[in-house]
Amino acid sequence: MTGRETAWRVLAQEFGASVEEEKGVGDRAASYLISPLGARMNRVLVSGVLSQAEAVGRDPENPFFRAKLTDPTGTISVTAGGFQPRALAALRTVTVPTPAVVVGKVHLFRGRDGAGYASVRAEAIRPVSAEEVRGHLADAVEQTSQRLRLMATLADDIRGANTPVPGFPALWVRSAQEARQRYPNVDRRGYQPLLRATLRTVSGELALGLPDPAPMLSGTPQDEPAAPPPAVRITRTTPPPPPGLPSAAERAEESAFLDVIDQLADKSADGYADLNEVVRAAARTGVTAQRAEELLGRLEESGAVEEPVVGKLRRS
Repeated sequence: MTGRETAWRVLAQEFGASVEEEKGVGDRAASYLISPLGARMNRVLVSGVLSQAEAVGRDPENPFFRAKLTDPTGTISVTAGGFQPRALAALRTVTVPTPAVVVGKVHLFRGRDGAGYASVRAEAIRPVSAEEVRGHLADAVEQTSQRLRLMATLADDIRGANTPVPGFPALWVRSAQEARQRYPNVDRRGYQPLLRATLRTVSGELALGLPDPAPMLSGTPQDEPAAPPPAVRITRTTPPPPPGLPSAAERAEESAFLDVIDQLADKSADGYADLNEVVRAAARTGVTAQRAEELLGRLEESGAVEEPVVGKLRRS
């Protein structure tokens, strides 16, 4: 029995720039989101100011909510639905911007244009004091700084791949090496000003959850020139390996699930199938809610189904 994945401490800028996946093989294999700085994320712990949640979807009996978590480097989309009842209950209580800590699984939606959009499917949401948020931000800055140092070490290291790096866990080294291959053109120096701005928030110099406005003021002397946000450009020399082919029974199950999506999308006014309605309709055919989520994840990863709006499905 495998243990629970460790929740990485990350800041919004790094999380939002993460667009590369490592997909597991098999029904229950874990998938990961690789960040430009080498975080190999299945689960994350993020903190900041959580906005008032908004309902997504039309079924009041099976609600799905979404909110934005803001830290000094940007925002992260946070969602919760019927599969996360405790997180959903906590999210629904947020009616004003609230300091909070969120733990959840990462999710990457890729649009028709190939652009990736990362979000967190919350497992737990806890309103906390501003001081506690600053403590978690300090932890995220420390981990991010360590990953930056590791990336710099690997860039200067002439040794071969999979060589241990003193002072760093083997998992971190492997993840950093993977990130260097996946994001060959990222200027990681651009993250340093973001870390400094976050430290000013941690110290109380800047308001919690607000980015430093100083770099936006032209003609104002600064301690050092502001660096632009790090850009992400993906270059692959070889395509990623294809996933294992589904069995005939799995293909039949996927086909039936797609038929449910098509039928509900055809009946809806906006042309989308509501996620909760899909789960209920699939249940009537003997598909459990857990199995429905597994099928949906597999179909999204294969490109057969897309979720352009959280909680809204359609065939690609």
